[in-house]
Amino acid sequence: MRFLVCLFVAGCSLTAVAELRPLSSQEASLMLRSGYSSDTVLHEIEQRRIVDAPDPATKKSLLEFGASQKLLSALESGQYRTDAAEAERAKQEAAAASVRREAQAEQTHRDASRALQEQQVRAAATTAPTLGIALTGALKDKLVRCRDGTISPADANALESKKLVAFYFSAHWCAPCRKFTPQLVDYYNHVVASHPEFELIFVSYDKSRFNWETYMRDTKMPWLAIDFDHLADFPQLKQL
Repeated sequence: MRFLVCLFVAGCSLTAVAELRPLSSQEASLMLRSGYSSDTVLHEIEQRRIVDAPDPATKKSLLEFGASQKLLSALESGQYRTDAAEAERAKQEAAAASVRREAQAEQTHRDASRALQEQQVRAAATTAPTLGIALTGALKDKLVRCRDGTISPADANALESKKLVAFYFSAHWCAPCRKFTPQLVDYYNHVVASHPEFELIFVSYDKSRFNWETYMRDTKMPWLAIDFDHLADFPQLKQL
């Protein structure tokens, strides 16, 4: 549906789409699902032709979305079927278009993640000073850092020169978190290189020390973390 909507927004008619490539039976089903009538889909097939016959699952989908008997007959009879070479070319073009869409979606996701990270750092500026005053002393002996796969106590003065402190709430059991954390690692390393006054502290939601350690090691977290055994000492962090 995104493909069709994009074409519509760009001002292209369905006839213009016909110049691109033949339809597949699944795309015909998708057109019905998007609200096009059987007659309109059939007109597209007459203009663009079809690369395959509907398999049982696609036929069921066509029926569910109101395909007329005339449309089904056209799809199943082979009347508008392309030759093998054209069908293969159409499949390759569709595959290439899918790769481009996935790459674009991934880039959009990365851009959105970077924007969110920057927003979170800016937002932290409003809470970190006040919270930092209250917590700096309490955290001093309860912070650790992972270096080369080894988790060890952090320098007792690790926060003294920091002007901006953000807290990262995450957990090993959270699949989206595990996907996001490597991006945050890259962002952190980039920011700290030019802004050493910034620091990040990992606050774990894991259920066991083993998972907490595994998460830090696997993602190579370069920032500070509250020792798992002392997380219960800071209930105020859960209110952020």
